[in-house]
Amino acid sequence: MKNQFLYSLIISFFILGCGTTQQVVPTKYKPNFGYTPEKRSQITEESLSVAIINPVFSDGENDILVQPYSSFVQNMADDFEEVLNANGFKIKGPFNTRDEMVYGDKLSSDFAIEIEVEMITEKGDFGKRPLSFLESVKCKTCYKLGGTFYHKGRIILTATDPIDGEKFWKKTVELDTKPVNANSIGMFNGPTSSLTMVILMEDVGIYNPVAKVLESYYKEAMTNISQHVDAREMAQISKQIKAKRERIGQ
Repeated sequence: MKNQFLYSLIISFFILGCGTTQQVVPTKYKPNFGYTPEKRSQITEESLSVAIINPVFSDGENDILVQPYSSFVQNMADDFEEVLNANGFKIKGPFNTRDEMVYGDKLSSDFAIEIEVEMITEKGDFGKRPLSFLESVKCKTCYKLGGTFYHKGRIILTATDPIDGEKFWKKTVELDTKPVNANSIGMFNGPTSSLTMVILMEDVGIYNPVAKVLESYYKEAMTNISQHVDAREMAQISKQIKAKRERIGQ
């Protein structure tokens, strides 16, 4: 009887100790979405004037506008302006949409550049993961998420006539497939179909791996974008737009 009592006491202390152990939660990673052009061309009176339209996600899904995706796109707008300046262009904007531009800005811009970002997610083996014994005691219907999913996509640059939006030039920068290895810190409840991007990105165990993958995309993408927007090529696009305006009397 005495041994049984001691055994029960030891087990009680073990469970109590485990129950009060504090899990160390990782801090939220701060990705470096920044790019500085290596070379700069001189801007003169003859330099082309470009209207910048702020980048958008082309799938139109509002869920993806949460962090860190939103910062990825917002910082791209600022750095793209610096890229164009470094390539010898004068800047107008940025504008949220072409319709936001007043007619004077449209008329005095040689062309506008619109940027669309496509970000595609492939599931992989990412899904429900079993809870530990103590976690299942707290919530029998809960689960964790873990495994690998994949991001890929592309950034689409389009040069248009800012007056009527007619497209004259298009370039695509591919974002190669990258694995995102994530394991949630917290627990989830309910069907996985109800988990929005907003909910998922609140978990540091998922947010941090996503942020690091987006960071790895950023500099590579901005470098490619800088190479695509060549002043000599865009001068030919500007001539086409001017010829069209003269032809239709704009």
